[in-house]
Parts: sequence; C-alpha cells; structure tokens
Amino acid sequence: MEFKLKQSLLDQLDKQGYGKLLDVQEQVIPHMFSKENIVVEAPTGSGKTLAYAIPILNNINNDKNVKYIILVPTKELGAQITNEFKKFTDRILFLPDQVGKERQIDNLKKKKPEILVGMPNRIFELIVFGKIKLNHLEYLIIDEGDKVLKRENQQYVEEILKSSLKSTPLAFFSATFRPIDQETISQYRKDIVYIKSKIVVGEIKHYYLMTDEKRKTQNMFKILKGLDAKKSIIFINRSVGVEGLVARFNQQTREVFKLHTDMDMQQRKTVLEKFRNSNYSILVTTDVFSRGLDIPDTDCVIHYDLPKTGNIYIHRSGRTGRGFRKGSVVSLVGESEKQQFYDVRSMSKLHIGQIGLRNDGSIFYFTKILNKN
Repeated sequence: MEFKLKQSLLDQLDKQGYGKLLDVQEQVIPHMFSKENIVVEAPTGSGKTLAYAIPILNNINNDKNVKYIILVPTKELGAQITNEFKKFTDRILFLPDQVGKERQIDNLKKKKPEILVGMPNRIFELIVFGKIKLNHLEYLIIDEGDKVLKRENQQYVEEILKSSLKSTPLAFFSATFRPIDQETISQYRKDIVYIKSKIVVGEIKHYYLMTDEKRKTQNMFKILKGLDAKKSIIFINRSVGVEGLVARFNQQTREVFKLHTDMDMQQRKTVLEKFRNSNYSILVTTDVFSRGLDIPDTDCVIHYDLPKTGNIYIHRSGRTGRGFRKGSVVSLVGESEKQQFYDVRSMSKLHIGQIGLRNDGSIFYFTKILNKN
C-alpha cells in the first residue's frame, strides 16, 4: 500500500530530527490511511506513538471537531503522548482523570481540539455530559491496549464504543497483548488487521544476579557501578516499599528520586522533570509507572523485586534502550525466587544471561566463562 505525506509534515518531521520511518511506522501508516481496524504489537521504544501520530497529523485540518481520541491507562503516558504531538500541532488536549472537569470543559469550548488524549473514565464522563461529540470521530486509538482493556477500564472503553459510530475504525497498540485481549478486540470489530514488529531499535542486554536478600541493596549498587550506569530506574512491586528503599540510598553520591501512586499529578510531573534533567541519578518506582516513562537516556533498569509476569518484565525493561540507544536490564533473584524468575523468563521469551560479582565488586559474565572452557 502506498501513502503520501504532506510536505509540511515531512518538513516538521525533519526539523524534529526524525529521519527514515521505522519498521512499525512503515507497517502501520498505510493501514491507518485506509482507515482499517488494526492491532499493533511492537517492542517498547520501537516508534509506536509516531506510527499513529503521523497519519493523524497528516489529516488534521482545523475544522474544530473532535476527530481523534487516544485512550491511555495512565496520566504519565497521556502527558508523554500529548507532548509528542505538541511538537507538531496545538490542536490537541489532554484530559486526565482526577482533575477538575469544569476547567476541562472550558478548554474543550475554547480550544475546540481535533485530538483528545485521556483516561477512558474521564473521556466517557465528558461524553455523557455532552461535552465531547463523536459524530465526526475518524479514529479511536487505544495505546497500551492490554492495560486499557483490564477490568477497571474495559467497561468505559465499551461504553465509548457504543457512543460512537459502528464504522469508526479502532487501533490498538502495545508491546504485549494477552490472548484474552485479542478475544475481546475481536468482539468489537470483525475485520481486523494484526501487525507485529519484532524489530528493536535500541540494544538491550538482559541479565540476572542470584543474591542473598540481605545483600540485595548493596549488590544493586555494585551492579550500577560495574555497568557504569548513569541514569537508572529501579522497580519494586509495592508503593509502600518505595520510601523504605529510597531511605537506604542516603550514602549514594547520585540523586535519588521516588515515584509512587500516593503522589499527586503535579508532584509526579516535578519528579519526572528533575529525573529527566539529571545526569547521574536513580528513580525508584512501581509497575504503575512501567509504561509511559519515556526518558531516552535511561541506560539501566533494575528489577529489585521480580515482576509477576513476562509482560510486566517486558514493559518495565522497555524503559531503557529507547530510540537508538543501548541499555542494560538486571533482575535481582533470591534463592527462594528461582522458580518465579524462570517462569518470568520463559514467559518473556528473552535470553537473560547470568552474572556474578567478584570479591572486589566487579561483574563477571557466566557465558564468557563457559565459552573459555
């Protein structure tokens, strides 16, 4: 399928430093030009946002009707997507939940945006209030589709679909989709094009370290030093553990930031801005923020607590190696967690090599030792 982009958009893309289209973009754009229903599975950092942004940007024409809605599972992802679009257009409005509806309604009236980004519950709420009209909707995009289709959001997605025309095309994007997600999507639309890109733009190396629980924090810092990690994200499983883990970092010379669900939106935004602008730092967070954190120079991800599934492992790990950069991912595995780790590794379908620590704290790689024998 052939498609032609407006010269003005091509000039903007060039100005923003985007060169040749990436694999997922080349696959997606023609289908969106043809307004087909699509399900797109591609690795994190592979260019999925721009894959749907380009056809949208090519088609907006300042007609003051809502033509595109992008549903997201988290405020962080919504803000990131909105900022990406704002490099090219001001015809977009972000509608997070837990923010005053009256102000959002005023912005809808004043700005008359063509593109809306928001959480499913807030978008549906504004549809019910009659503040968002769907009669001109040209595409409904569901980013991080596997997360949006979970129970707490799915009912709102289905109500939004009922409120829109049956002919409105749908586009689902994620790094991973569960079989149940595909079953659900097939109930929404029958004529679906499935697109899968396995091309990873960056280079991510995956490792695991067997560690005594009492030495986990100490060993983590040895790994960060051994990998010469400048900017790292540390994932744990529960928000209540963030403060406690950060408290153990007092002796670190690098800055340490924390991000958890008890923080309000402005606090989260401030933390992310500081982390993004830092040169030598650590961010401690949870799975809630394993999506939507696009900080390109993050060079290391540590699974301090093991993720519960292979999908969570993939999304967490995708916070590094973004764009054309390199990244390292290390899982800290206690003796009692071996089977859980093996299950996660099997589900992720990734090669995760074992590393160890010498007495001086330096890293050695088991594969290299085995190859010498």
